[in-house]
Amino acid sequence: MARSGADALGSRQRLEMLGGFVGLFTVLALVNAVGLIVTGRPSMLASLVLLAMLVLSWLTYRAWRRADRAVKGG
Repeated sequence: MARSGADALGSRQRLEMLGGFVGLFTVLALVNAVGLIVTGRPSMLASLVLLAMLVLSWLTYRAWRRADRAVKGG
C-alpha cells in the first residue's frame, strides 16, 4: 500500500528521532562495555546489552532508509 507524501515524511522524521535515541544508548552501552573490559571486569550482561543495541540501531537505520526512499519517490 502506497503512502502519501506527508505520511512518509512524518514516518521518516519519527524514525530519525528514534535513531537518535537508539544511537545515544548504543554509544552509552559501548562506553560501558569497553570501560568494564579495560578495568578488568568484563561483563556478559554489558556485552549482551551492547549487542541488542547494535541490532536495534541496524534495524532502525534500515527502516529509516526505506522511509527515506519512499519520501524521495525512488
